Amino acid sequence: MESMFWDYKEKVAFDKEKAGKVVLAETAHSRTTLWCLLPGQHIHPHVHAGDHIWVVLEGTGDFLSNAAPRPLEPGAVVVAPAGQPHGIDNSGSEGLVFVSVSAG
Repeated sequence: MESMFWDYKEKVAFDKEKAGKVVLAETAHSRTTLWCLLPGQHIHPHVHAGDHIWVVLEGTGDFLSNAAPRPLEPGAVVVAPAGQPHGIDNSGSEGLVFVSVSAG
């Protein structure tokens, strides 16, 4: 498989009904997804068998886990190890865009 490149800004897709999800790439060992949340949208905390890495590109929000919500802003990197709850809430006033890499 060859390397893949893209400009994420060309892939941003907000959905008024639910968090927008754009699969950017799938390989044998990972999945890369662009998530686009409008203000008030969220992804409930959930767990996976593999690790998840989130990189916030635009907007602000709160990382949700078993602990108190933690604020996120552009440049934040979150690593949720396998089996650990992770979710996000767009508590800001603009669109929240982040990349999620699922490995394992």
